[in-house]
Amino acid sequence: MRFSVLLVLLFSCFLFSFKGNSVPNCKFKFEHFRSLNKIPEPSDIVYDKESNHFFIVSDHGILFECDLSGNIIRKAPEEGLDFEGVEVKDSFVYVSDETPRKVYKYRKSDLSLVKTYQVSWGGALNRAFESITYNYTKKCFLLVSQEPVSIIEYDDNFKEIERYPFHGVRDMSGARWYKDKLYLLSNKDECIIKCDPATYAPIEYYKINVLNPEGLAFDAFDNVLITSDDLQRLYFFKNLPTITN
Repeated sequence: MRFSVLLVLLFSCFLFSFKGNSVPNCKFKFEHFRSLNKIPEPSDIVYDKESNHFFIVSDHGILFECDLSGNIIRKAPEEGLDFEGVEVKDSFVYVSDETPRKVYKYRKSDLSLVKTYQVSWGGALNRAFESITYNYTKKCFLLVSQEPVSIIEYDDNFKEIERYPFHGVRDMSGARWYKDKLYLLSNKDECIIKCDPATYAPIEYYKINVLNPEGLAFDAFDNVLITSDDLQRLYFFKNLPTITN
C-alpha cells in the first residue's frame, strides 16, 4: 500500500514538473528545407556575419563552410571523430568533438587548425557535448550536454568554471547566442527554449515541426535555421514569433 502511494506521488510530481517546464508557449513551423546530402549527419550550424556564410559540422568529424543555401564552399583539412557543436567568435571557429572530449580552434580565414583543448567530462561516450556557444553576458564559453542535461561554463582556455543542471526538457541538442539571450534546442521535445543568459532560467518555449533537430542558428535577417542530422536536412524558419501571454 505504501509503495503504491509512493509511486502515485512520484508520478504526480513528474507530471507537474514536465507540464510546468516543457509545454511550449507557441508552435513554430518551418517554411521549407534543403537537403544536405554532401554533409554526412550535419549536427550543428552557426551563422558568421562577417562572411555571410554558415559553418556546419558533421558527426563524422568534418567542419564545412557553406553559403546561405547550404552549398559547400570549403571544408577544413584537419578532421576529428564526432563533431557535435560549432561556434564563431572573433577570427576563429570553435568545434566540440564529443567522443574524445576535445574542442578545436580553427582559423576562420583558411580553416587551419590553431589549437586543441582537452575538456574534462565523465559519462557515456555519446552523452556528452551536444553544442557549443559563447555567453557574452558572463564572458564564457558554454558546452551543453545531452545526459545529464546540463549547461557547463568554460573560460577561454576551456577550463571548467561551473555546471548548471537544466530541468526544462528531456534532452538538449543545440545552443546558440542571439540578441543577448541564450537559445537551447531539444531533440526529444522538438522545441526551442529562450533562456536568461545570467541564470539559464527558461523564458519562452517554441514548438517546432522538425524530426531530430540537432543544430540551431540565426541569420542576418533574424530567420531561424535548424539542422537534422539523420535526415541530412537544413530547415528554414521565419523570425521567432512574438509570444503574448
